[in-house]
Amino acid sequence: MESIGNILYSIINEIGKEKVQADITLNVGVSKQYIKMIIDRFSGVVNLNDENVGSLCEALLHFMLTTRTLPSVRKVTIEKINLDVVIPNLHTLNNFPEKAIIIQIVKDSQGITEDQQKNIATIQPNVNNIWVVTRKPASGNYVNYTVECGNEKSTSSQTGDFHDIIVDIDAFLEKTNDKSFRFFH
Repeated sequence: MESIGNILYSIINEIGKEKVQADITLNVGVSKQYIKMIIDRFSGVVNLNDENVGSLCEALLHFMLTTRTLPSVRKVTIEKINLDVVIPNLHTLNNFPEKAIIIQIVKDSQGITEDQQKNIATIQPNVNNIWVVTRKPASGNYVNYTVECGNEKSTSSQTGDFHDIIVDIDAFLEKTNDKSFRFFH
């Protein structure tokens, strides 16, 4: 089977990579429509199990962060804890954790375990700044972004739709007055 990344980028290329980049650069809110559109097209090609959704969300998040030129660090290990994405950077996370977000992307139906939550909380004590992406609502003491909302309710402190994540990251950086260097196309 073709890799998730290859399928994602073929969908993005069908839509028009430059068009997506230009639209999102001009208006971050448009990212919601593109994320929905891409996930819908992806679901027509690939079975949306937890692992595939996790891989798609990870690749799509990386693409959108780059497209919007939002500062991030990807795939880092701090104190033997693997983190998927840190916004805006490690310096901010270490020195001003209230101005940083940790995003974990879950590729199974369990969400993140209590032990993983405790470990992450040692790095990021503000539970509102721990965002976990799952296919379906999951329980835990973090903000839960889901791809499929359905009738299930999350027991997380806050929930959101995955298609809102870029808008929410942008708003968070604006609220924290982040001045990280951004590359513009």
